[in-house]
Amino acid sequence: MKTCRTPPRRTTGFTLVELMIAVAVLGIMAAFAAPTFKELMDNQRVKGATFEMTAALTVARSEAIKQNGAVTLTPVSASTAWANGWSVTGPDGAVVGTQSAYTGITITGPTSIVYNRSGRATAAVTLTIASTDPGSTLSRRCISVGLTGQPRSATC
Repeated sequence: MKTCRTPPRRTTGFTLVELMIAVAVLGIMAAFAAPTFKELMDNQRVKGATFEMTAALTVARSEAIKQNGAVTLTPVSASTAWANGWSVTGPDGAVVGTQSAYTGITITGPTSIVYNRSGRATAAVTLTIASTDPGSTLSRRCISVGLTGQPRSATC
């Protein structure tokens, strides 16, 4: 009588030792990536606030031309805390647009920015946007508005 022997099966997969080595390597790589990721998030937060402020300035300028009157961009709070949000107010006192508060950034600048009916700014101003994180190595972003009223964003 002949007996049939089945060939041994090959097992596939990871051993526990291989899995632990992979997890350790992944942990080391994540430790190096975490500070860079935080810096990326801070940078994106500053860029986002810069974009929103530039958009608000552009809206204020176009509304001044459209409504043929002075349009004002002011911080929502009574002080110059632009990071708490801002609003665009038309010549009749109606609010044209608002922006809610930003966290993790500071925005310094004048108490208000006024566009006259021709779309020109009544004064040249500069707004500075920076991260509040003391360990951040980010460069700040500046928005300058000349007398022509056109906002320009740049690293400062």
